[in-house]
Amino acid sequence: MIVQKLGIPIYLQVKAYILDKIKTGYYQKGDKLPTERSLAEELGISRNTVSVAYKELLLEGVLEARQGRGTFVRGQAGDITAAGADVAGSRIERALKIIDAAMVQVVELGFTVEQFANITAIRAKERELSTRQLRVAVVDCTLEYVEQFIAQLSQTAHAQFEPVVLSDLLAGVVKVEFLAACDLVITTAEHQSVVAGVLGNTAKLLAVASVPNLEAVIKLARLQPGTEVAVVAKTQEFVDALDRLLTKIGCNGIGLKACTGTEREQVRQCIAGYKVIIAAESMKQMVRQAAAETQDIITFYYEIDQGSLQQVIGRLVAETDKAKE
Repeated sequence: MIVQKLGIPIYLQVKAYILDKIKTGYYQKGDKLPTERSLAEELGISRNTVSVAYKELLLEGVLEARQGRGTFVRGQAGDITAAGADVAGSRIERALKIIDAAMVQVVELGFTVEQFANITAIRAKERELSTRQLRVAVVDCTLEYVEQFIAQLSQTAHAQFEPVVLSDLLAGVVKVEFLAACDLVITTAEHQSVVAGVLGNTAKLLAVASVPNLEAVIKLARLQPGTEVAVVAKTQEFVDALDRLLTKIGCNGIGLKACTGTEREQVRQCIAGYKVIIAAESMKQMVRQAAAETQDIITFYYEIDQGSLQQVIGRLVAETDKAKE
């Protein structure tokens, strides 16, 4: 199902739609996919949009095109998860092109490929050690979202990340002086104006774009009105934010039962009797242990999109260089 109101490019939703069908076994290795025209008609979107999604999945190795025969599933379901994890595009392919171009230029300067590798490793270590000293506040409306953003940022940067929940900032639990003391304050575009109103007009505030887990959104959009769903999270704010998203995408009539316990037995009792369970990313392992095999678990989270993630990394490097001056 394609959700027009979500604000996420339709071709990304088409990719998630195809990946979901592969992972669930609807499409098996070697199966032929519908033509671009027929899938476009099925989903009620343009053929060009389907074409973009197919091309990206071809580049990522998920699909393969056979001359005169059509488009087929290339990998096994287990491989698909890894290949389709980056729905924003094939970042590895782009990174390799950049590395190859840099290698050519360095070799032209008289260095060997081995020396290039050593220089790169030393430079990367220097960057890692320098950015580790930066203090970065990450602000959003739920603790779960903040934790997911920090986990994502920590994979590519090594600053000291400080979690800040927006309600705590507005209530004065987290002081403005704390944010002012940080080298950088990251929040989502949705909350930029609110955080700016508290922090003031400062260049250290950086707004990023975030997107929800598309696979989860598609599953949520398929729920029938009147469905009762258990939501397992650390905070009520997560449940409230999820309710707002459901309203935004037109999924009205879905009943959310908050389960904010952190003990397995407490969670097991809370989710008993519910066919569908929505779990925050940080709670998914506990939910899997507590849930029955017949219960459908949907893991929901927001993550920073790849363009914004690169913007953050660039900003951290710039702040590091500024500190050295």
